Amino acid sequence: MGEQRYALRQIFRRFRARLKRKRLRETTVLAVTGSCGKTTTTSFLGKVLSDHCHGFVGIRDNDENSIMRNLKKVKRSDRFFLQEVSGEAPGAMTRKVKVLCPDIGIVTTIGQDHYRSFRTLEATAREKGALIESLPAHGFAVLNADDPHVANMAKRAKARVLTYGLSEGAEVRATDVESCWPKRLSMTITYQGQSVRLETNLFGDLLIPSVLGAVAGALAVGMDLKRCVDSLTGIESFPRRMSIHQSRQGAWFVNDAGKAPFWGVAKVLALLAHVNAPRVTVVFGTFSDTKGADSDKYRQTAREALKIADRVCFVGPKAAYVRKRITPELEGRLFVMESAQAAIRHLREDVIKDELILIKSANRDHLERLIYGQSAELKCWKQSCPKMISCHHCEESGLMCGDGRDES
Repeated sequence: MGEQRYALRQIFRRFRARLKRKRLRETTVLAVTGSCGKTTTTSFLGKVLSDHCHGFVGIRDNDENSIMRNLKKVKRSDRFFLQEVSGEAPGAMTRKVKVLCPDIGIVTTIGQDHYRSFRTLEATAREKGALIESLPAHGFAVLNADDPHVANMAKRAKARVLTYGLSEGAEVRATDVESCWPKRLSMTITYQGQSVRLETNLFGDLLIPSVLGAVAGALAVGMDLKRCVDSLTGIESFPRRMSIHQSRQGAWFVNDAGKAPFWGVAKVLALLAHVNAPRVTVVFGTFSDTKGADSDKYRQTAREALKIADRVCFVGPKAAYVRKRITPELEGRLFVMESAQAAIRHLREDVIKDELILIKSANRDHLERLIYGQSAELKCWKQSCPKMISCHHCEESGLMCGDGRDES
């Protein structure tokens, strides 16, 4: 009976959401999906659109019920409704786009984030591609030309197609990219014969697709390239998505503790090969949702990371998989720590000014605590926490001041 009541309530929620969507005749609805990069792309695009008109941005909470709640908050006077959308299981995207009825759909990348649900990249692409199939003929399908699984979605589109990327055939294209740390990411963006230089406050070149996806999405709405670049000049990353922080001791942290599918770890490690710093440290927590034995994944990561970084740390229960790799020649380079507390102590006691410390872990680890713990006392030491918010927004952490600011 409980399941039946929930199913009936869900049918009623969808009906009300679709009625609300029909009333938003003057509101452009945009949906962003992809295996990775969708949160950052949504954040950047929301910044560009919000700088020039009023609207609503639904970010990070991308399940069906959250989308319907966000839809209720959109006003008829809003010029846009931008929503991040996940296709986490077969059929999920179809249900969501029936509610959203987007005018513009943006697809970032196809990867193995939901391996247990889809098993293959082709199956993942079919699910994400339901967004593109749903778009009306007067709409826009904004596609990453550098990802073949995304680019192939153009064949499924009734809508006009706008591509972005580094590829020569991309309509919104980045060239002259510079990103060697301590320099921040900069590039020249070209569209329809116009070229504009963009200087960001981002780390490395991994976020180029998110920048270009945001620009292409805004162009699809009708904005011009110069206004898009003006809005993104000096942009910082979304929290825990390669966000940059400096400790009181002068070390630089790159916080990528929001998600860690194993297929993306090598991409993050590659960024460290182009770093100019007195010492490079990488800290790994838990990897998520990938095929193969956990022990093999962690040992492989240790081998590859030690080729690039000066120090490699593994934190949490899975760290034990690499303990046997700590040989005398790796003493002082490879570390295994069972808890975030131990890792904080280690990073406090051994730090170099202008050292670069990159943190890569799944959300449940909340290894952003390694950054905040450099200068503040934390109260929460849960080894696993399902909250999607960062610790400095959580009352349990002890980092919140009375006015809601981060104590650190």
